[in-house]
Amino acid sequence: MKKYEIVEKEIFSLLTSKQIAEISEAAVIKDFEADQIIYDRKEVAKNLFILLEGEVSLRVPSRDDISIESLSLEIEKIVQHGALFGTNLLFDVKRYMTRARVIKPSKVMILDAKKFLEIIQENKSEFIVMSYLAKVYFQRYINAMKEFEESSKQFA
Repeated sequence: MKKYEIVEKEIFSLLTSKQIAEISEAAVIKDFEADQIIYDRKEVAKNLFILLEGEVSLRVPSRDDISIESLSLEIEKIVQHGALFGTNLLFDVKRYMTRARVIKPSKVMILDAKKFLEIIQENKSEFIVMSYLAKVYFQRYINAMKEFEESSKQFA
């Protein structure tokens, strides 16, 4: 079985080896096929997700009928091994604000968000982790604004 090293990737480079070992023990790895939904907008946020292989699109539906994919705004394509997404609960947001849809067959590590918080709080790593996540969310905001700007040009 292929081993997935997350130590040097993204947020995990900020953590101790003990924290990474604890996170890895609590994690589940799941395979997803193209077009599968990992989580949906307004679903209760309880997990964090780490992309190990493949491609995932984070989208915000533009209307109440979230089944119409073409009427949604893509916030980001997650393609980088080790990229973290679905972090809502870390910000005390109880529901996901986007839909995570698989673009290419993907392998995703799934972590219980509360357990992750416990682990980083034990070694007082919350500030460094939350600072990192703030940067990630700010970049997603910029990406969303660019996407919105491009979409609005089509209707001008």
